[in-house]
Amino acid sequence: MSTSITKLQRWLDLIAFLIGRRQPVTVEELMERIPAYATRWTDGTETDRASTRRTFERDKDELRKLGVPIETTTHTINYGAETIEGYTLRKRDFYLPYLRLAREAGEPAESAKPYHLTEIELRETEAMAALDALRVIAELPASPLAREARSAFRKLAFDLDPDSFSTNAVHHVDRPGAAEVRELLRPLSNALLARKNVHFSYHGMNRDEVTEREARPYGLFFQNGHWYLAAHDLDRDDLRLFRVGRMSALTTNQHAPNTPDYEIPDTFDIEDYLQRDPWELGNEEPITTRVLFPFPLSLWAERNQYGTLAEEYDDGATIREFQLRQPRNFLRWLLSLEGEATILEPAELGAELRTLAGEVVALYQETGS
Repeated sequence: MSTSITKLQRWLDLIAFLIGRRQPVTVEELMERIPAYATRWTDGTETDRASTRRTFERDKDELRKLGVPIETTTHTINYGAETIEGYTLRKRDFYLPYLRLAREAGEPAESAKPYHLTEIELRETEAMAALDALRVIAELPASPLAREARSAFRKLAFDLDPDSFSTNAVHHVDRPGAAEVRELLRPLSNALLARKNVHFSYHGMNRDEVTEREARPYGLFFQNGHWYLAAHDLDRDDLRLFRVGRMSALTTNQHAPNTPDYEIPDTFDIEDYLQRDPWELGNEEPITTRVLFPFPLSLWAERNQYGTLAEEYDDGATIREFQLRQPRNFLRWLLSLEGEATILEPAELGAELRTLAGEVVALYQETGS
C-alpha cells in the first residue's frame, strides 16, 4: 500500500470539508485546511503553491464530472465592500432524497408518512427487490459496503409494512454435482473429527487425470462456491488442497475406529485458507503476474485488496501483482472486467487471456446469444 495521500483520499477530504460548511469556502481556506494541499501550500515555494492549486482545480473538475455538485459562488464581506469567490456543496443536492412506498389503489393516503424533501416512489415489487439486495450485500463476508447496506436496509424497512408483502417461496437451483458433494461431506467430516485417514480418487484439472490419493484430513472449508479439503497427502508427504467436487470413491480407514490415525500439527491453521481468491487455491507452484488497472478501476482493486500494489502513476492507474496457482480461474475473473485490466507479464498469460476471450465470443455467436 502507498503511504502517500491518494487521489481518492484528496477527494474524500474535499467533499467532507465542503459538505460540513454552510457558507462558501475560499480557495485559500481549502488550501490551508485540506491535508493533501496544506503542506505544499503553506511551506512550499511559489511553484509548489501553483502546482497545488492546479491539483485542486483538477480534483474539483473530476468530482463534478462524477456528479458531485461543487458550486462556485460569489459573496460579499465587510458589509458589501468586497466580493470574493468561494465553493459550496449543499447537502440537499448531494444526498439522495427519502424513499416512499407507492400505495396501491384505494389505500388511504394518510397511511403514507409526510416528508418535506422530494420523494422517490417505489412500488411493492421494487421495494422487495431493494431490500433483498441490501440484505445480500450486508451478509456478504468482508463486504466493504456491509455497514452502509445495513443502514440503508433499516431506513427503507422503516417505511414498509412487512405484512403487506407476499410470501412467495424463493426458488433456487443447485449447481451440477451438488448432491454428490453433500454425500461426501458427511464421511469427510466424520473422518476429520475422528482423525482417520481417507482414501479417494481425485480428478486433477491441470493434468486432466484421475489419481488415487490417501490423506489425513486437517480441515474442511467453503470458499468461492466450492467445498475444499485441506489434508496431508501421504504419498506426496505434503499439505494439499482438494476440491470435494472432484473427489469420488471415498473410503475411511476402519482399522481401530476409536483410535486416531494422526494428530493435526499446531502449525496448521484453517484461517490461512479462508478469504483466498479462486486463483490462490491449489497445489501448484505459484506464478507471478503483473496487471495494469486504470483509474478508477484501480481504486476498486485496492479497496477489495486484489493482489499487491507494485507501481502507482500520477493519473491514478496502478500495477498490481498476483500470485497464481490456478491461472485459468484468474483469467476467467479478468474476463468479467470487460477488458479494462491489462496483463503486462508474463506475455504468454496475456495471450491465453485473448484466446479465452475469443472462445467466449465464438460460443455466444454459435448459440445466437
